[in-house]
Amino acid sequence: MGKRTGLYVLANGSMPLYIGKGRVAKRINTHARPGKTKSAYWNYFSWFEVLKPADEGELECLLLQTLPFYVRSLNKQTGSLGKDNRRKPEDYQPLAVEFPKLLPKKKRRRQR
Repeated sequence: MGKRTGLYVLANGSMPLYIGKGRVAKRINTHARPGKTKSAYWNYFSWFEVLKPADEGELECLLLQTLPFYVRSLNKQTGSLGKDNRRKPEDYQPLAVEFPKLLPKKKRRRQR
């Protein structure tokens, strides 16, 4: 990894716990030090190199928004894209979503 920069996700199994950006190897080593608050909670990490570093902040915010609120509190960043990136919907009427109808369960024959 060396001096590569990008986004990284600390996870416990399949549950993401923390999302950060920066020099990945340095940041992972910092989080892995014994005695750090996050070191006891994660056992797996993923990292992503971003080709346009200007987009790193926006991507980090989008990933933070996917975390549940109680996990998002572990991050200092709030995940806000700022007022300039907010868009108001043209129509304020919610759309009704029709769920597909499920097929009835097949009855099993009793085996004797």
